[in-house]
Amino acid sequence: MEFASLILAPLSPSPARRRRPLLLGTAALLLALSAGVQAADAALKPVDQPAAELSARYPLETLTSVETANKALTDVADAKAEVEARDLEQRRACYQKFFVNHCLDIAKEQRRQAMKTIRPVDITANAFLRKDRADERDKALEVHDAAQPAEAAQKAQDQQAKELSNAEKVKQGTAKEKEVAANTRKHMGEADKRVADHNAKLQKAQQDEAAKASERAANVAAFERKAKESAARQKEVADNKAAKAKDLAAKKAAAAPAAPAAATPPPPASAP
Repeated sequence: MEFASLILAPLSPSPARRRRPLLLGTAALLLALSAGVQAADAALKPVDQPAAELSARYPLETLTSVETANKALTDVADAKAEVEARDLEQRRACYQKFFVNHCLDIAKEQRRQAMKTIRPVDITANAFLRKDRADERDKALEVHDAAQPAEAAQKAQDQQAKELSNAEKVKQGTAKEKEVAANTRKHMGEADKRVADHNAKLQKAQQDEAAKASERAANVAAFERKAKESAARQKEVADNKAAKAKDLAAKKAAAAPAAPAAATPPPPASAP
């Protein structure tokens, strides 16, 4: 539109006639650009359309259920994304226009208005969900508080049963310990008795061995004594036999006659 107003404005007469074709060409170019910009503006989608459709789809008084509120918040996110996308296209188109800043300001205001239209649906749906969650928490607390006395009684009963069970376990443990101690003492007494019996048997065996050794020593001594006595008797007998033999020989020698004297040989004959 700005280019069209410039084109339609009367050109001031110029003394240089040779410049008129150039100006006419420039005017034609600007007219063509203006037509292209207007066509581009017509192709752009309205920025506030997603917001208007969302507001019409979800009147605030209808946001009274969790399902509707959740669906509304999903559509709110989609509408915001669509507004941002269309706003981006608008601002891109502004850089093709002569009055860029003015175009950007208009696009910015359109975006602000669209977000303003979306905001009540967003706030109301979130508020309903927060209230619903708070109500659910309150109900849960009420149920919990109502169950407290029963839970306390059950806990007390469970604690009492646990204490009785622990006391019974302690009692059984004490009885088991006494039984183990008695068995230990019994086994220790039997072990001591077995040790004493073994020591007694060992001592008796040692005593028996000592007695047998003494008896063997006495037997050896008696045997040696008898051997000596026997040797002495044999020597005495031998001596007696020798003495008797000597006496007998002497007697035989004394009883034998004396032998005759030898004859004297004749003197040898003298030579003639």
